Amino acid sequence: MKTLIRIMGLFVIFAASVQLMSCGGGGGSPGTGGGFIRSGSWYVTGFEWPHDGNPWESENFVIYSDGAGEEARGALAMLAEETLSEIKVLFAIDNNDIFLFPPGQERIDIYAYKNRYPTYPVNWGGWAYYGGLLIFSLDHPERTSFGHTEPEIYNPTLKHEIMHVVESLLKASNDPNLVDVWLTEGIAEAVSGGTAGGRITDLQKFNELRNQYGSRNPIAMHRYEYPNIEGIAYYYYYPMFQLAAEYLVDANGHGGTMNDVRNLLLDVRNGVPFSTAFQNRFGMSLAEFENQFIALMNAYLP
Repeated sequence: MKTLIRIMGLFVIFAASVQLMSCGGGGGSPGTGGGFIRSGSWYVTGFEWPHDGNPWESENFVIYSDGAGEEARGALAMLAEETLSEIKVLFAIDNNDIFLFPPGQERIDIYAYKNRYPTYPVNWGGWAYYGGLLIFSLDHPERTSFGHTEPEIYNPTLKHEIMHVVESLLKASNDPNLVDVWLTEGIAEAVSGGTAGGRITDLQKFNELRNQYGSRNPIAMHRYEYPNIEGIAYYYYYPMFQLAAEYLVDANGHGGTMNDVRNLLLDVRNGVPFSTAFQNRFGMSLAEFENQFIALMNAYLP
């Protein structure tokens, strides 16, 4: 569950009525490098990054870091609360009772890294897992011509990753193979407005991408096994995944809803195979959607 995106620069003020509180931990302070704690829910990702023992807590999130300032932590918590609230409205989730957290966890963990610039396995800015995510701190020192934490880049990335976390809490699993990658990434891109190569809005762009990358069917991509072609995930698959997801939940497309996606994920939590859950919730088989995808998009796009 990763976002292949050019990331990020400095922050902006957000307006929200969210109750936040700083919570000092077991030693160290932002930026000191002392008293670091070598554990955290994010260690399951293989990124075993210690935190400075000064989490910032809000209603639904705990913000950990390797040195982000208090203002940056509080601002991220506020933005995360706004983002989660928007997603819950979109999926008709009234409260957190529908979520199943990992054992011992009651809120979403965010590790906001300030002193790293991840490059493995690719350059990335956000990485989600069951119950949490890693993302640039809002006071990260790295600056490039892409702006990094400028809101138009940072905010969609955060929303994309929080959508992945919501998916993990609905299906109650860190297993990325329980749901096909095209839907996992497609819904995250649709909800966020897109973090990759640009939303497909017409047949011209659709056909240009197919001609450029060899007419690959995105619905045939069931797992995170991208071809070894530079930029293909970012510029081809993510936009195609987003298009597929938007078609499914568009009244002018297939006519499904985000409620159908939510219920599909709950079905998967209850042991229903993805292909069966998809057919039950969207009224067509996965094979039908794959076989008809090009024709459906030709009819759907202007």
